[in-house]
Amino acid sequence: MNLYVLRHAEAASVGPAVTRDADRPLTPKGEQDAVLMGQALALLEPGLSHVLTSPLLRAVRTGELVTGAFRTKPAVAASDNLAPGFRIKSMLGELYGLTSATAVLLVGHQPDMGNLVSTLIAGGAGAAIALAPCAVAKIVMQGSATDPDARLVWLLTPDTVRRQP
Repeated sequence: MNLYVLRHAEAASVGPAVTRDADRPLTPKGEQDAVLMGQALALLEPGLSHVLTSPLLRAVRTGELVTGAFRTKPAVAASDNLAPGFRIKSMLGELYGLTSATAVLLVGHQPDMGNLVSTLIAGGAGAAIALAPCAVAKIVMQGSATDPDARLVWLLTPDTVRRQP
């Protein structure tokens, strides 16, 4: 399975206009970055079949904007297994439950998404991977939920994509 791990795009801060963390919308830059990364993913993985997002507004919106670039829209669903502080074992169980999936995008939060990448490729959080807003990592997984046998293939940020000719 090709797994894409994406941190949600840049979001507004909690303040007078937004009082709950769960309700933070994307900033205009965040919206642009999500569209850009969707265009890049649609070129790199046109067969994306499933998108799972955190249930928080900023992750759901990032997922919506990313999938907008695909000719064949992947199935999109919010998952409590991607809410902040999620348990990696539970997330992997849900992921491997998508038996027909060959390419899946997960949209969530930092540090959870970085910890997920680190755990998959290094067996624990020792790799200390920090994903920038709207950065996406491609991981090839050939194992099972208990032994994912995963390797990092690439990591892209919106700035990297913008620099491409």
